[in-house]
Amino acid sequence: MKTVERRLKECMKYLFFIIRILFACVGLMAGKAFAESPFVVFSPVDATQGLSGNQVRNITQLQDGRMMITTAGQFNLYDGTGFDYLHYDARHICRLSDYAGFHHSYTDAAGRVWMKNQQVLMVVDGRTGQMLEHPDSLFGKWGIREPLKDFFMDTEKNFWLLTESDCLMRVAGQALQAEPFLLHVSALTCGQKDVLYDLEVVDDHLYLFYRSGILLCYDLHTRDEVCRRSLGEVLSEGWYGNTSYMLASAGGLYQLCNGVHGGALLYYDCRRQMWTEVLHADYWLNYIALDCEGNIWLSCREGLWFIGADLQEKHYIPVLKLVDGRRIETEVSTVYNDAQGGLWVGTLNRGVLYYHPARFRFRNVGRTLFPVPGDEALQVTGFHETDNRQILVETTEGMFRYDPADAVSPLKKMDIPILKKELESLVQGGPAILQEMPLGKDSLVGITIEGLFVRNRQGRVLSYIPSLHPCNALCVDGRGDVWIGQEDGLVLWNPSTGRRRTFYTTDGLVNNAVQSIIETSDSTLWVSTANGLSCLTVRPADDGTWRYVFVNFNQDDGIIGNEFCPRSVFRTSDGTLYWGGINGFNVMGASHSVAAPSPFVPVFVGFSLFGQKHPLPSSGEVALAYDQNFFSLEFSALNYVNPTQTHYRYILVGIDAEEQEMCSSDGRGYVTYTDLPPGSYRFKVQATRGGEPWTGRYAEFGVIIRPPFWRTPYAYGLYVCLGVGLTWLLAVSYARRKRRSLVREQKEKLDEMKGVFLKNIHSELQEPVDRILSPLDSVLVSLGEGEVRQQLQGVKQEAEEMKKLIDQLAEGVLLPLPADEKSIDLESLLMDMRHLLVLQEERKLHPRAVQSQKEAGPLLTTADEAFVRKALQCVESNLDNPGYSVEAWSRDMGMDRTGLYRKLTSLVGKTPTGFIRSVRLKQAACLLDKGYTVAEVADMVGFSTSSYLSKCFQEEFGVRPSQYAQRKEKH
Repeated sequence: MKTVERRLKECMKYLFFIIRILFACVGLMAGKAFAESPFVVFSPVDATQGLSGNQVRNITQLQDGRMMITTAGQFNLYDGTGFDYLHYDARHICRLSDYAGFHHSYTDAAGRVWMKNQQVLMVVDGRTGQMLEHPDSLFGKWGIREPLKDFFMDTEKNFWLLTESDCLMRVAGQALQAEPFLLHVSALTCGQKDVLYDLEVVDDHLYLFYRSGILLCYDLHTRDEVCRRSLGEVLSEGWYGNTSYMLASAGGLYQLCNGVHGGALLYYDCRRQMWTEVLHADYWLNYIALDCEGNIWLSCREGLWFIGADLQEKHYIPVLKLVDGRRIETEVSTVYNDAQGGLWVGTLNRGVLYYHPARFRFRNVGRTLFPVPGDEALQVTGFHETDNRQILVETTEGMFRYDPADAVSPLKKMDIPILKKELESLVQGGPAILQEMPLGKDSLVGITIEGLFVRNRQGRVLSYIPSLHPCNALCVDGRGDVWIGQEDGLVLWNPSTGRRRTFYTTDGLVNNAVQSIIETSDSTLWVSTANGLSCLTVRPADDGTWRYVFVNFNQDDGIIGNEFCPRSVFRTSDGTLYWGGINGFNVMGASHSVAAPSPFVPVFVGFSLFGQKHPLPSSGEVALAYDQNFFSLEFSALNYVNPTQTHYRYILVGIDAEEQEMCSSDGRGYVTYTDLPPGSYRFKVQATRGGEPWTGRYAEFGVIIRPPFWRTPYAYGLYVCLGVGLTWLLAVSYARRKRRSLVREQKEKLDEMKGVFLKNIHSELQEPVDRILSPLDSVLVSLGEGEVRQQLQGVKQEAEEMKKLIDQLAEGVLLPLPADEKSIDLESLLMDMRHLLVLQEERKLHPRAVQSQKEAGPLLTTADEAFVRKALQCVESNLDNPGYSVEAWSRDMGMDRTGLYRKLTSLVGKTPTGFIRSVRLKQAACLLDKGYTVAEVADMVGFSTSSYLSKCFQEEFGVRPSQYAQRKEKH
C-alpha cells in the first residue's frame, strides 16, 4: 500500500512538472508576438546617463513628479534631464527586526517615501528631496516607545507598525497618534509564532497575510475577525512562504507570492472571499504594478508579464526591445507605472528602461530587417503601394516588400528591377528637374538643385528663382503656398505676392537641412531633415496673419538614427506616412496624432550663487544679502516622454515686464539674473511641449534681496531720529548763539556807556583836583616848617592819591597790564585791589597812621616778599603745563596744601587756585598784546582749550580775549 502511494505521488509529481513545462511553453509562444509588438519599445536610462549603478532595486515617484530610483548603493532622483543623489549612513536608518524581504516602498500623505529592505527602514522627504535623519524620532512623536518588528502602510495612507511586544499599532488621521489594534499578532494564525508578511485595507477591512499562507480579515471598527483563509486552498506549499506582496484594487487584492517551486499571482475577491489563480511560473515573480487602465505588469527573473485588467489577456515578454533596435534579455527586478502613464522597468544589471505609449509614435524599421549582407550603408530612396496594400521599398540594394501587418518580420527581397526614370532638364544642358507639382490650373512649379521655376503646361518657363543653397524637396499646400526644402532652411514662397520667408532651427525647425516635405489631409506639413522630423501646423493668428507652429521628433520618438534621404516620402491610400533614410525607414499610422500627456508643473532642481551650487531651500524661497544678487535657477518639466520637446515660459515678477520663452536642447531650463536691486521677487515658470497650448500651471520660487543696513527701515528710522535730533540741536544752538549775541551786544553797549561815564567822571574829577594841587604847590613853597605846612602836605598827598585813583579809574583798574611792561610787577599783581581798598578804609579811619606807615616802608616784610616771589616763580615756570595743580605747587614750595592756602590768603587775598589762574591770565594778556592768537595763548599759558581761556579771561577782566586784543589795537 505504501509502495502504491509512493508511486502515485511520483506520477503526480512528474505530471505536475509536465504541466508546468507546457504552461511555460504556452506563455513563451503567447509572449513572442507581444515581445515583438512595436508598442513595447523602451528607452534606456543607465549609468552612462548619470544613474549611480545599473543594479536597480526599486522605482517610485515623489510627490513633485520626480522619479526615485533605488540602486544597490544609493537613491537617485531623476527629473528627466539629470540626476541628484541621496546618500545615507547610520543616522538615516531605523531597524526592523522581522522584515527580511527586498526593497519595498510606501509614499505617505505628506509626500515622504518610506523604504524598507533587509531589516532596515529609511525615509526620504519628498518635498525637499533629502534623507530624513533618525526616522525613529517620528515614532516617538506618534506615541511608540519600543523598537519595531515591521512597518506597513495601506492604500489610505495609514501607518501600521508591528512592535517588539507583538502589538500591531495603527497611526491614522491628522493627529498621527498610535493606538493598539491587535495584540499577539504572530500567534493569531495557529497559536504558534508566525511572521506577518504584508497587510492591506479594503472597504473598512484589514487583511493580514502571513508566511504560513494564512489570510486573516478584521473589521476596522469592531476589530472582530471576519474571515480566515489559506493559500493552501489554491496553491501547493512550494509556491508561497518566501515572499508576499499585496496590491489593492477595486473590490479585491492582488497577492504576489513566491516559494521554493516558483512564483504565483493570485486575486482575492473580498466580497466573495475567494481566491483566483491568475498566473504561476517556475521562477520568482519579483514585483507587481497596475497601470492607469488597471492592467497588470509583473517583473520576473526572465523579463516581464503583461496581464489585462480582465485577467484573460496574458503576454510574456522575455526580450526587451530598445528604440535603437537592440534587444535585452535580463532579469527585471522591479516595475513601476508613473502618474503620466509611463512604465519604468528596473533591471538587474542594465539600468532602467522607460516606455510610454506616446513616446514611440513612429515605427522604426531598421537595417536588421533587411536581408542584405555586408556593412555598407543602405539608402531607402522611395516607396510604392501594391493593390493588396503591400509596400514596395526602393533601396540602393534593390526592391523589398514590407508587410504593414507583420511589422517585425524581415522584409522580403523582390526580384523586381528598379525603374530608373530619366530626369528631364529645364533647359538643354542645364540641371535636371528633381521634383514638379501643379500650381493652379495652368502652371507647374518645380525645383532643380539650383533653384525654383514656374512654367506653363506647354513647358514654357514663366519665372525662375535661383537659390544659393541646393534644393532638395518641394510641396504645394492647400492654400496654394509653395514650400521648398533646402540644405539651409525651409523656404515659404507665396506665388501671388512673391514674398518669401525662410524657417530655421531658431524658428522651431528640428534641423536646417530639409530632405522632404509632404502635406496630410488635415493640412499639416511633415518635414524630414538630416536629423529628425518636424510637424508644421499653420494657424491663423489674432492679428489676421498666420502662425507657424513646429513640433519636432527625434530618436526618443522612434525616428531613425541616420538622416533621411531627399524626397523619400510616401503617403498610402489609407493615409499612412513613410519616410526613407539611411539604413532604415519610419512609418506613422494614418491618425497622424502627435498628442502626448502634458508635463508636470516644473520642478526647481538647481540653485547657484555666483556660479557655485547651493542646496535648494525646502521653503521654496531664498533670502540673499544685498551683495549676493547674482544667481541662477535650474528647472525641469519632468518631461520623461521627450525632454527635448519641452518649452518654458518664465517671468521674474518685479523685474521682467513680460514672460520670456525658451526651449532647452536637453529639456532643462536655465535662467540667470544679475545686479538685482534689493527687494522681494517671485520667479514663475510654466512648461509645455512644442506646439501644445500652455498649461497655465506655474512653479514659483521666491527670492528676497535684503538691502544693506543703511537702506533698511531701521536705518531710515534712525535717519529720521538723527534728522529730528540734528534739527533740534541746530535750533537750540541757534537760540543760544542768538541769546549770547544779544547779551554780548548789550554788554558791549554797557561797556561803551561805562567807558563814556568813566571818561566824563575823569574829566569832571580831574579838573577840581588840578585846581587844588596848583595853588597847594605855591602855598607850600611860601610856607615854612610848621603844623600848617604838614597839614597842607597831607592835603596835597590826599589830592595826589585822589588824582591817581582818578587816573586809574579812567584806565580801568581791572584791566590787565599794559603791553609795554616787560614783566609782571609784583606790587601791581598782589596789591592792586587789596592794597587800594584797605588803604582807603584806613585813610578814612586813621589818616595819621597811614602817613606814618607809608613813611615807614613797604607793606610786606622781606620774608613775605621772598615767599611771594618764590610762589610767583614756581607758577611762571609751569605756565605752559595745564596739569600743574595746587598739590604740585605745594611740593615745589615745600609746604602742605593747607599751609599754602592760609599763607596766600593772608598775604594777597587769593586762594592757590585763584593765584595760579590770575598769573596765567596776566601772562595771557601780555601775550595777546604781542599779537598771538587765542588758541596759541591757551597752549602757552596752560589752558586746555581756548574756550576755557575765554571764559576765565572774561570772568577776570570783564572782556573776552578777542575783544581785549581788538581794543588794544584801537588804542
